[in-house]
Amino acid sequence: MIERRPGGAARVVLTAVVVLIAALTACSSRKQETINQREYAPYRGAGSARITGQVSMALDSGQVLYGAACQVRLTPVTTESTRFMNDVVKAGGTKDWANKPDAVWWFAQADDEGRFEFDEVPAGSYYVTCPVAWRDAGGSARQRILWAETSVGPGDTAQVSVSR
Repeated sequence: MIERRPGGAARVVLTAVVVLIAALTACSSRKQETINQREYAPYRGAGSARITGQVSMALDSGQVLYGAACQVRLTPVTTESTRFMNDVVKAGGTKDWANKPDAVWWFAQADDEGRFEFDEVPAGSYYVTCPVAWRDAGGSARQRILWAETSVGPGDTAQVSVSR
């Protein structure tokens, strides 16, 4: 004999919906991983290009600050990195990049005058970012991520001004 409980059909439908959402989420996650792997693939090996530049920012007062000792990050232009640039950096946010296992990036330490260089990178298009902090005229602490976008060919050198 089968015992019928109130709401039994609703539980079955709810369970089916939860399973469907989980399956769709897993497919979406795998699709994003596939896109990331394909977009990052050209950047995984050593290259012959070089990217150099300087991090600086002009304050409203006219004073120019240099990104002395800031950590400069070089990231390939991909769907994922463009989304981060648009949603966080260009919107004025200061959230750090997510460290995703399939992503590719390089770091360099800027010198006292904000100069940096990346050697032996693959040819391609890149975002160059650097978080900076300073005190405004009123003494309040401020921060933002300065950025630039550049492309470089095999064996070429790109000169970049990271200042936005």
